[in-house]
Amino acid sequence: MFLTNSQFYKRIDILNLSSDKMINKILVTGCLGQLGSYLSEDILDTGIKVIGLDNGINKCSNTPETVNRITINGDICDEKIVNKILTDVDAVIHCAAQVSVEKSLINPKYDAENNVIGTLNLLQAAAKSLPIKRFVYISTAASYGSPVELPINENHPQNPLSAYGLSKLTCEKYVYMFWQIHKLPTVIIRPFNFYSKRADPKSPYSGVITKFIGRINGNKPPIIEGDGYQTRDFIHVKDVVQMIRLVLENEDAVGEAFNCGRGKPTSIKELAEIITKVSGKTFEPIFTEERKGDIKHSYADIKKAKNVLDFKPNIKIEDGLGELINSKN
Repeated sequence: MFLTNSQFYKRIDILNLSSDKMINKILVTGCLGQLGSYLSEDILDTGIKVIGLDNGINKCSNTPETVNRITINGDICDEKIVNKILTDVDAVIHCAAQVSVEKSLINPKYDAENNVIGTLNLLQAAAKSLPIKRFVYISTAASYGSPVELPINENHPQNPLSAYGLSKLTCEKYVYMFWQIHKLPTVIIRPFNFYSKRADPKSPYSGVITKFIGRINGNKPPIIEGDGYQTRDFIHVKDVVQMIRLVLENEDAVGEAFNCGRGKPTSIKELAEIITKVSGKTFEPIFTEERKGDIKHSYADIKKAKNVLDFKPNIKIEDGLGELINSKN
C-alpha cells in the first residue's frame, strides 16, 4: 500500500532546521521529467518554494499543473539563465540530463554538451552563490558498467559502457571536486531502474516496464529478449524522492554518493509475470534473441543509504506496478 506524505516523511521536516541551515527555496532542474515532476510536487506540498528549470525535451505527458506553474522554460546550458536563478535559491537538485543511451552513442558530443557542460554551469553558479546549503546531483547506476561483483556498492569500479554513463560519471567527478575545492555541499545519488505512471517508454530506467504494460494493455503477450533470467533493481520514483529529501536534511550525506534502489534483484521473466498477474490477464511471454551487449545482472547494495540516511524503500514492486497498470487502463 502507498503511504500518505505525512506518513511517508513523518520524520523529515526541513522547515525545522536551524536558521543558518534552513532551506526555503529549491531549484529543481529537469522539473518536467519523470523524477523532477514528482520531486517538485512533493517539495511544494511541504510549503517550500520551488523554481523549476526545464527545456521541455523530456517533459512528461501528464506533468501536474502545480509544477508547470513554477517552471521557467530554459536550458542548463544557458549560463545567463543559470546564473540569474542561482542568486536566489538555497539548494539545487539537478535532475536534468540527456538520458538516451542510444542517442549518446550516436552523438556523444551532444550528450557531453548537455550533461557535462550543463552541470558545470550549475556548479560554477552555485559556488559563486555560497552559502548554497545543498547541491544534489542525480547520477545513474549506468556509471558502473558491467558488474564485477554483486550487489553493487558505492565503491564498485565505474567503467560505463555508453557515452551517457561516461558523461554522468564525468559530472560526478566535477561534483566531488567542487565539494573538495569550493566546499560546495554536494551529494551524489545513483538511481537504479526507477519507474512510475509518468515514465517514458524510451527511458533507460523504466523502458522494459512500460513496454510490457503497453503490450498487455494491447492484449498482446510481453516480449522478453533473451532467457528472461537477467536481473535489475526496480524502484518506484517516490522512493527515489524519499532519498533526495533525506539527503537535504542530513549533514553526514555531504560529500558522499549513495545507491538508490530496493536492494533486491528482479528477473525480467519475474517482472513480466508480476505485470501480467496484476493486470488480471493470462499471457505467456514471447522469448526472442538476446540483446547484444546487455548486462546480465545488476542490483544495488543500499547498506550505506540505510546506515547514513535511514533510507528504507517503502513501495513493494507489486503495488507500484499495480498503480502503473491501472493508470494505463
